Amino acid sequence: MNKDNLFVFLLSASPLASYFIGRFNRAAGLLAAAAILVFSGFALVVRDFGGVPFMVLVIWALAAIAHSLLLNSWASRPVSEEKKLQASKDRALKLQSELKTLTADFSAVALDEKKALVLYSAVKLLSEAVDLESAGKQFARYIKDYFETGEFTFYINDPNAPAPGLFAAGEKPELLSWERISRTAGKGPPNTRQTPVGGAGGQGLAELAWPFVIAEERIVAAPVRHAGETVGLFTLRFEQNAFNRDRVMAAAQKFADEVSFAVKRIQLFRQVEWLSQVDGLTGVYRRNALDEKISEEIRRADAFKTTLGFMIVDIDHFKKINDRYGHQFGDFVLKRVGALLRASVYETDFVGRYGGEEFAVVLPRADFAGVLRKAEAIRAKIEEENFAQGLETVKLTVSTGIAHFPRDGAGGRELIASADKALYKAKETGRNKVVDAGSV
Repeated sequence: MNKDNLFVFLLSASPLASYFIGRFNRAAGLLAAAAILVFSGFALVVRDFGGVPFMVLVIWALAAIAHSLLLNSWASRPVSEEKKLQASKDRALKLQSELKTLTADFSAVALDEKKALVLYSAVKLLSEAVDLESAGKQFARYIKDYFETGEFTFYINDPNAPAPGLFAAGEKPELLSWERISRTAGKGPPNTRQTPVGGAGGQGLAELAWPFVIAEERIVAAPVRHAGETVGLFTLRFEQNAFNRDRVMAAAQKFADEVSFAVKRIQLFRQVEWLSQVDGLTGVYRRNALDEKISEEIRRADAFKTTLGFMIVDIDHFKKINDRYGHQFGDFVLKRVGALLRASVYETDFVGRYGGEEFAVVLPRADFAGVLRKAEAIRAKIEEENFAQGLETVKLTVSTGIAHFPRDGAGGRELIASADKALYKAKETGRNKVVDAGSV
């Protein structure tokens, strides 16, 4: 490159110096550009580089320098207060949005943590429970906290009972009773009120279709399954603004899956408890359970000023039956009589084995005439029963003694003694009859 080209380059580059140096200081940028312009222009004039090209180049350089000054002037112009305020508002809105997102995330994490803690506490409670009544009350509080609804019931399947047993309940349990839920679930195919997840039929937990939703009432029912066996059932009812079918179903099933093994433990605990109270041969309650029931019902009757009926039923000539037909047939007779007694009384009544061939029945809130009619009906039913022994049909009878609280005794021992005295009178006067302690 010769010197003419170098000075042309410097002259052309003077606007660049004006712009870039002017970004930091406009005066310095203008002086630098002017110095370069004068130096390179003077050099070109001296070297006789004149004419039209030189004039065009100078004019272009001056115009470019002026433009760079204008650009730097706009760039350094102070921002108006209005624009500053708008920028601040935009930043504030952005920060507010980010804060809102972070708050929502934090709330979700806190809720998940709370539910995990509730779930852990529920499993721990059921895994360690010995007092099932207290455990049921505490478990109800956990259900309320986890699902955020006060209307619920929780049933545990009882292999020894015709229907599942209520373990925990919240408000309005009648809306979520087993009878109502099973009737709804057993209607069969889906309709406008019910959305089952399969076919339905029968009356047990295992036979009905779970889970399902009664949409218009915002009710969800979800099973608790352990190793393929249905051991329990949640029923939940929600407010309109809190009912989300899929979310609620997922939460109920998750809770049920987590507590399933602990619910199975409660079921086994109840079964062991039942076996400890029920006579394995006859299927009625043992003597210790009978004594506790008598004491409990006497306390209740005394508190509410009601009556209590009690009867002792004795199989006539049972020793002769054992001697003639053998103890195996005697056991069959005891088992059958126990079944007939259970089938002949109300669910609120209590049938227990009093002695070898003696049974006792506790009848809460029963009047004198009602107990007498019940005892006569039982006597007649057993007398009509045919007990088959090979090709032979065996008939037998029973004698019954009746007593009432508080008329015939102020406590359990006195009541039993009065009924026993009436039974002795029935056997002494011919058997196959009912005697009331009031007539002895």
